Amino acid sequence: MKKYSAILFVLVFSFFVHISCSMLELESTWKDRDITLDGKGGDWLGAKYYFEGLSISVGLINDDQHLYVSMMTENPMIRTQIMRQGLTVWLDPKGGKNKTFGIKYPLGRQDSGQEEEQFNPQMMDEINREEMMQKLQESMTELEVLGPDEEVLGIMNVEDAKGIDIKMRNAGGTFVYELKVPLTSSDEYPYAIGVKAGDVIGVGFLSPKLQMQRPRGMRGGGMPEMGGRGGMGGGMGGMRAGGMGRQMPQQLKIWAKVQLASASTPALSFF
Repeated sequence: MKKYSAILFVLVFSFFVHISCSMLELESTWKDRDITLDGKGGDWLGAKYYFEGLSISVGLINDDQHLYVSMMTENPMIRTQIMRQGLTVWLDPKGGKNKTFGIKYPLGRQDSGQEEEQFNPQMMDEINREEMMQKLQESMTELEVLGPDEEVLGIMNVEDAKGIDIKMRNAGGTFVYELKVPLTSSDEYPYAIGVKAGDVIGVGFLSPKLQMQRPRGMRGGGMPEMGGRGGMGGGMGGMRAGGMGRQMPQQLKIWAKVQLASASTPALSFF
């Protein structure tokens, strides 16, 4: 199996994507369609950036009230990492990589003992893995709103988060994460990024390193073999499980400087 040791992700839409050594520069698309957060990803055509190395795509759409963000992947290890360790989308109104306003969902799951071993994707066939993922997803009903210094501003049921809408779904081997968040706070929307359409913001996708449980009876000779490091903005490292032939992701860390669209922004043309 090809090892994911590429130095940088390759972007399909490179004609308007500028890569730096520390931060991507992306553009949001003006909302010219209805966006339904259903975990299917069908509304994001023409508004996605594709990271070839790890089979991740990120979508960005906004109007004058909300930012819509999507992340999709067919990489089972990244999906497992997100479901097990949680995912935080950070939004920096100053366009940098400051953890100013974040939304954590899923929160992750802390198991131990036999449950931990059962969750280890290296020990499961594809059918059992899909069943486990479905059960985990159904149990994840809360989100956290985070402020500066990762202070927890609120923990709430996903359905009760005013102005914030999240949907996560895994179907047909594709993991889809969709987020809707207000640009400006109000009485109706107490939690928001604090910007307006046309501004530049920082967007980060962060998930801690996946902690794998060593199967019973495995000794030093069976320990995972370290692979190459790489990724975007501190990105993904690599670790191959000895004898398994699967790539183990390190911390998921993708940061981008995003130019929000305004009503006067010309529509992008995609081939």
